Amino acid sequence: MRAAVLAMLLCAVAATAQSAPEASEVINRITAATALILSGEGAGRLNSISSGVIVRSNGVLLTAYHAIKNAREVQVRLKSGDVYDQAVLIGTDERRDVVALKIPATNLPTLPLGSGEDVKAGDPAYVVSNSSGLAWSASSGIFSASRLADEIPGAGQGFRVLQFTAPISGGASGAPVTDSQGRLVGIVTGGIGSGHKATVSSGPGFAVPIDAVIALADGSMTLALGSGAALQMPTNRQSASSAAIASFNPQEALRAAHTLCISAKTMYFTPARLERELAQQKDFSGLGLVVVKDPRVADLLISVDRPSFTYTFTYSVTDSRTSAVLESGKVTAIDGNAASEKIAKQLVVEWVKVRQAQPVSKSN
Repeated sequence: MRAAVLAMLLCAVAATAQSAPEASEVINRITAATALILSGEGAGRLNSISSGVIVRSNGVLLTAYHAIKNAREVQVRLKSGDVYDQAVLIGTDERRDVVALKIPATNLPTLPLGSGEDVKAGDPAYVVSNSSGLAWSASSGIFSASRLADEIPGAGQGFRVLQFTAPISGGASGAPVTDSQGRLVGIVTGGIGSGHKATVSSGPGFAVPIDAVIALADGSMTLALGSGAALQMPTNRQSASSAAIASFNPQEALRAAHTLCISAKTMYFTPARLERELAQQKDFSGLGLVVVKDPRVADLLISVDRPSFTYTFTYSVTDSRTSAVLESGKVTAIDGNAASEKIAKQLVVEWVKVRQAQPVSKSN
């Protein structure tokens, strides 16, 4: 009897070992269900690269909210080579930084759903993402813990996240995180930057458990996003337009500007608050600058971001005609209101300095 039981146990172990898929097989499945998402600020200007995961074969994906929040144009690319320039927002969860998009596609590959509740510290974790703009990059590690977002500075409150060690970097937001069987257990969120210029994360990765956000895939919103037909992946080759502005003078552009438009890439910052803080700076009125709502009529474009799980707010000032970055900086603040005051002070000080400086003579 004892020998029979032992034989049954050995058979069960052998069957389990035989059924466990190879890592390469799991990664191939994840890759097929992972999307590359390009977001733009208009006129084909690429603003960010993020990742997404197909959760419904009829074209429903989950991705990071912050990556497409203020996008004026969105493009979705699949590993199969298919590109979709039209996407519809069907559900949002700002707290957890996850949204659901719908593209006009059918018969797409999906992953079986797992559960964040079943994940234990030490279990294998697989991620396929567009880290650093390198499409469909695979990485592996282990799940470190399941913890409240409240424990992580700047992450938010009232929900749980899965901590993992698989290496990721900018462009991984929205990527799928699976277990060793290739079951989808989480969506990468925050902490790694949203833009294609973000640097490699030096800390752990975090994912929202799929259990908490899968219902977004059945959302009833129908917000059509702008066509991303003009968006392209960045290239190292210097374009004709970039060559033309090689001798561009940022100081002259700042000196000649008359209008500016403010936008935010993060839910933790409100453009209207920065507008008010600028108006309250005693030297702002003398600059002759007017804040406008439409970026198409603005000379300067001010963009503010805050990587999730940090208290650092970054900002950049861009020339709308050439997309050249005129200045950039960062402040540390507890929230968007405090950041607005600090950013406003830094911007006005710099603008006053530039406007008071004498233009450089081109002939002598």
